[in-house]
Amino acid sequence: MKRTLFLIGFMTILSTVSLAQNKKADKEAAEKAQFEKAVAALDAKDFVIIVDSYEASDRTIQTNTDVANFMSYEKEFVVLQGIPAGNQYTNKVNVLDFKQETDKKGNIRLNMQVKGFYITAKIEIFMKKGGNYADVIVSPNKGGTKRFSGEVIPRSESKYFKRPGEV
Repeated sequence: MKRTLFLIGFMTILSTVSLAQNKKADKEAAEKAQFEKAVAALDAKDFVIIVDSYEASDRTIQTNTDVANFMSYEKEFVVLQGIPAGNQYTNKVNVLDFKQETDKKGNIRLNMQVKGFYITAKIEIFMKKGGNYADVIVSPNKGGTKRFSGEVIPRSESKYFKRPGEV
């Protein structure tokens, strides 16, 4: 009787461990797929980063719920609107310099120099390997640095709100 109970207990523990390993493998596979999709969007220069969280002027981290705060790369131009721009306009800027690097660990760093009517800035995007979440720093020539984070999503799959009348 003791052996039977012991065997049942052992089999239960063994199945629980294997189920946990399967869930972990599934999660890792999903993160890898998201990362590969984000890298493809970065390579195609056709992506959107909707602000998820940002650093406010008092240096606290705030959560954003407005889909009108975003940065998008649209083939030839970068569009900054809301928090990333630091003004109320939809800023369409030209990309003067673009550099993308992958480090030894597989993390991606993207550096751009952009120029538009209201904004001339350096934009840095850092995305860790294994997901599609990126940290972005917009350093304008005039004004304060804007820091925010969000998911890198192909533009065709994103649900952002772009105001009419780009400047």
